[in-house]
Formats: sequence, C-alpha cells, structure tokens
Amino acid sequence: MNSNSKRVAFCTFGCRLNQYDTETMRTLLEREGEFRTVGFREEADIYVVNTCSVTARADATARKTIRRLAAEHPQAQIVVTGCYAQRASEEVAALPGVSVVLGAADRGRIASEVRVAGPGEGRVSVSPIEDATKFLEVPITEMMERSRAFVKVQEGCNESCTFCIVPQTRGASRSRTEDAVLAQVRELLDGGYGEIVLTGVHAGDYGIDLYGHRRLPQLIERILAMPGLERFRLSSIEPSTVTDELIALMADAPLFARHFHIPFQSGSNAVLSRMQRRYTVEQFDDLVNRIAAKVPEFGFGTDVICGFPGETDDDFQQTFDWLERWPVTYLHPFTYSVRPGSTAESFGDQIPGDVKKRRTRALKRLSRDKSAAFRQTHIGRDVAVLMEASERAGQPLVSGLTDTYMRVELPDNPPLEGMHMVHIYDVADEAMLGRLVTTE
Repeated sequence: MNSNSKRVAFCTFGCRLNQYDTETMRTLLEREGEFRTVGFREEADIYVVNTCSVTARADATARKTIRRLAAEHPQAQIVVTGCYAQRASEEVAALPGVSVVLGAADRGRIASEVRVAGPGEGRVSVSPIEDATKFLEVPITEMMERSRAFVKVQEGCNESCTFCIVPQTRGASRSRTEDAVLAQVRELLDGGYGEIVLTGVHAGDYGIDLYGHRRLPQLIERILAMPGLERFRLSSIEPSTVTDELIALMADAPLFARHFHIPFQSGSNAVLSRMQRRYTVEQFDDLVNRIAAKVPEFGFGTDVICGFPGETDDDFQQTFDWLERWPVTYLHPFTYSVRPGSTAESFGDQIPGDVKKRRTRALKRLSRDKSAAFRQTHIGRDVAVLMEASERAGQPLVSGLTDTYMRVELPDNPPLEGMHMVHIYDVADEAMLGRLVTTE
C-alpha cells in the first residue's frame, strides 16, 4: 500500500445489495494501490455514500448525511452512488460538497472518476440504466464483515410492481455465470468465511438471461457441495420463485440455513392486484404451509407495505390476521411512500399519513411479539451460532446468528469468532442469551 494513498470511507444505506455494491467499489479502489479504506467516523480524503431510494425517508437521510459530510469535511471529495443517485442525479449533484454522482452502471469507473473530480464539483457520471446489460464482475475475496460473506448472483428486476422503482434504478435482470459465482465462493471459503449468503435483487430469477430458465436450486446444490462450507443462507426471494425443489433442498441439506425471507406486502388480494404482485393471498398461504411441512421451525421473515393507495381498514386487518396466523419470526413493515416514477405515483386514493403510521406501528408490535415467542422456544436448547465481532455502546459484544436468523449474545464469554455450539438459557429484548457448550 502506498504511504501516500488516499483514505476512503464508505457509508451504505439500504439493503444487503447495497452493501455488496459498496464492497465492489472498495475492491475496485483498493486494487489500484493508491486508495485505502478507513472507518466512516475517521478522517478521510474521499467519502462514498451509497444511497437507497425505497422511501422518501431514505432520500432525506442520504441528503442529511451528505450535508453533514460537506460541513465537517469541506476539503474532502464526496462520491454519491446507489438508487437515489441513479433516480435523481441532478438533484443529488446540486447538494453541497458533492464531487461526483455515480450511476448504477458506472460504479466500475469509480477510480477514474475520483481522480478527475474536485471537491464540490457536482460532476454527474450516470449512464441510462438501459445500458446496464451485463453483470459487473469484480473478484471480491475479502469483506469488511468477517464472519459472513455475501455473494451477489443477480442484478436488476423484470417485474412491474406499481410501488417500486427498482427496474428504473437497477435495470433489467442479469445474472452472473455459475463459474464466476463458484470461483468467488471458493476464494471466500479459503479466506476463512464460515457462512455464504446468496443475494440478488430478484435472486429467484437467477439464470433466466444466461440459460433460458431459472437455475437457482442447481447453483445452490453446487455451493453446498464445496469443501469448507459451514453454513449457506439464501437472502430475500420472491414467493413466485420458491419452488418445491428449493424447499426440499433446504429440508435435506444440513448446511442450508432454515431461513426464508419472502416479501408478502399485503394480505388483501385487491391490494396485491393494484400492486401488480404475481400471486394471491391463498397462493402465499399455500407456500407457507408447504415450507412449514418440510422445514419445521424455520426462520420466516417478510416485508409488508402499510398504507398502499386504496388500502382500507379491512384490507389491513386481513394482512394483520394472516401474519398473526403464520409462523412469522420477524417483520419488516414499510410505511408506504410515493416513489417518483412509479406507477402508483398517479394513484389518487392516497392514505392519510397518521393512518399509515398507525398501521405500521401495529405490525411492528406484532413483529416484536412473534419474534419474542420464537426466541422463547429456544430456551434450554443447544444451537449452532456463527459468532461475529461487534460492539454495543463502544464495548465489545460477543454475538452471532443461528441458522434461523435469530441473534444470540454471550454475556460471559471473551470475544470469539466462527461457528460454536451455544446453550440458550434466557432471552433479552432483541436476542437470546447463551453460553458456550464445552466438551470435556
């Protein structure tokens, strides 16, 4: 590393996909030899802000962060990328202190862009998203998170959900080759990562563009057969692509974490139709039952939109009732926010803000109750936990995740990493409490 290398700090908002994209940019910069990564709270020459635009609040949070960076570090370059940058590049470029705005198809040029852009220049380097026709292949072999490694296998989306602008910000669906995925997984396993997490915008569509049909189960089978793998996890997946083959694979493969995150969005068929989701509530219910029959006590997370245009009290009650009935272990409720450029932007029957917030709060309470009940079932059990180095209030925290995506804390143990058997003896507000199982 050059002693005169420029310090780069990253701030990532939004989903795991954005975190992977940040790793991509970090890798691209570091391999140049003239950049080195520092923590976001440290003094840096370049600050990269990877934005989300799923809600108006996400946009506002990004703007606040950019303005703060400009005020605190006026001599630094501020690079803004991500979905907000792609959607509203000129708006972002006009913010104080912004050096360059990078589009989704332009992240591969981050090194060359920061070399020519000056502080506060407001340079826009955003290509039409239609130009993004191939997966940006970058050999990421090391990640800032040390225990779990995320592997992005697919980008973009071909769906047309009326609330969503992902196709406009990330482009059409495009997959990596199986050989490229497996090569990265091999490098990560050799680097000591215990868990591989497969992710994508619409991961279930993996392979359609390359092979003419979906090949996610086949890809997972090849990963599960790789020596050195301790745990495999699948990130969010659309309900229409959760096949019996995939469920059977999870049920039969011990290394396949018993955890599905499947977006539900609404328990009203009328609302689902207005959203242009490709399933009914009854079909989703059948899917949940099929999973539960094959994979008992699986971790089940889902997303729900509260206050979509036209959602009545009865529609919301149906949503609540379904979620209460199912073995949901956590919820991500989103207060509906109009997204510029989405089909739903033109819908006239918008829900008052206080109603949307009330519905969101109700689902957050349900999530806490369901998660707490699920954690209680683990008391007295021994479970495998992948430990992660973390902290709370500046103090080291020994914690990790079960295969069902439940957090475990070990209050009485020194810092450690890797997979360990842990005895669960109690639960806390947002985690289970455990102690190491010792063998004598």
